[in-house]
Amino acid sequence: MQIKEMENLKKYYECLNELSEDMLYEGLLGYGMFAEKIPNFLTSETFFEFCKSNKPCFKQKEYRYIKYENMRNINIPRILSIPNPFAYYKQCKALKESWGKLKEYFFEKTKNDNYKISRIHIRKLKCKAIFEMNYDNYKLDDSPKQEIVIGKRYKVKADISNCFPSIYTHSIPWALAGKEEAKNNKNNKSVYYNKIDRATQGLNYGETHGILIGPHSSNLISEIILVAVDYELSKKYKYIRNR
Repeated sequence: MQIKEMENLKKYYECLNELSEDMLYEGLLGYGMFAEKIPNFLTSETFFEFCKSNKPCFKQKEYRYIKYENMRNINIPRILSIPNPFAYYKQCKALKESWGKLKEYFFEKTKNDNYKISRIHIRKLKCKAIFEMNYDNYKLDDSPKQEIVIGKRYKVKADISNCFPSIYTHSIPWALAGKEEAKNNKNNKSVYYNKIDRATQGLNYGETHGILIGPHSSNLISEIILVAVDYELSKKYKYIRNR
């Protein structure tokens, strides 16, 4: 790789540092409510502008979501979710207010990585959205796969079975604060990680098991947990993660 291209490479936390809390908020609420596979006749831009101007307070705690069935190229349907706008606003607001602490967390978990393990994460894009499912740019992210496999005896390809539906929302505080501290503070409604946990439950009618597939906020929530897993696994294994 040429020296000029290497200078363009960005570490995980550097990509996140390019996003201010306002950019995160607009990207998630204004342009990330609906999955890319859902027909693009839906938009949340007007709702974002309303929330930005009025700062509403929706008192209901739990909401149901709409299911949308998308057929994948392997002839197996995937259930995508359209969140209730009020619940999604609450989650985006919690993430915005916690963005400073979240960036510190991602820095600590990824600063010592020799290469970027997660190949899919939120970032500043040319458009106002901050996430694309098929984003791939080796000039910014490098392509470490070849370096990883050279000289190795085994190559394993694995998949996280039902990744989003299997995520336990209480594992968000566990990842962010440590399991012991999170459990000691589980009734403290003022700490940021519990606010994110409760707001995430609110999208799924108060359920703690599973996060919605579709809204871009779910990709940020999953990264909170998965970079903690990466942090431990990378001590022994070399791999990249495409989820």
